[in-house]
Amino acid sequence: MSLQTLSKWLDGKSVFKFRRDPTGDSQIFDTIVGYHGIKRTFIRSLKSKDPVHILLVGPPGQAKTMFLKSILRVFGHNKAFFTVGGNASKSGLIDVLFEMRPKYLLVDEIEYLKSEYQTILLSLMETGILTQTLHNKVRQTHLKTWVFATSNGVRRLSEPLLSRFRVMYMSEYEFSLFYEISVKRLLAEGLSDHAADEIAKSVWEQLPNPNIRNCMQIGHLVKNESNIPMAIADEIQNFKEYGNR
Repeated sequence: MSLQTLSKWLDGKSVFKFRRDPTGDSQIFDTIVGYHGIKRTFIRSLKSKDPVHILLVGPPGQAKTMFLKSILRVFGHNKAFFTVGGNASKSGLIDVLFEMRPKYLLVDEIEYLKSEYQTILLSLMETGILTQTLHNKVRQTHLKTWVFATSNGVRRLSEPLLSRFRVMYMSEYEFSLFYEISVKRLLAEGLSDHAADEIAKSVWEQLPNPNIRNCMQIGHLVKNESNIPMAIADEIQNFKEYGNR
């Protein structure tokens, strides 16, 4: 099925309208540079009749969270619920699922979701059945919920939970993509072409573990300085001297 045919099919089903860019990618992910294969898999999952759960795995700063927030932005809080694994509680997660009945459950850093909380997802993802026993009372419901999650690694996740995901590994950026993304985001923050160029190149060339978050942090720190090039050089030196142990 072509993307044009898919778009018409979705319009007819009143799911949502895909807006297309010149490359053929849906603008649902228009803020994310690259990863076109992952975008296509997400689009296929979103139009699938049955849930196909996706887990993005990779180091920090690889746009994993941006995929989840793009879905939240397009579908809104009526259809999607976003949570961070380390902040989620068992009762809170269950209450959200029972009361909000989200079509899309978005879990950032799912590896920090406690193991007993991970069990909540197992039956939901496999059968769509959610059960809670509390004070000798049982409540049960059936949900058709897609689970989209991110993780910096899989060591903390149980094998049964992993087996329920379509796991997609995001490799670290090569320089060309790192540069393109960093400059694009820095320009959006109001920095000049020269400053964005200098920050992206300096972080890549001088820091031992460069990532886009480093670029954004430096951009925010120096954007109001009178001598931005000097401030960039100072912050790069501070990263090297105080940022790694």
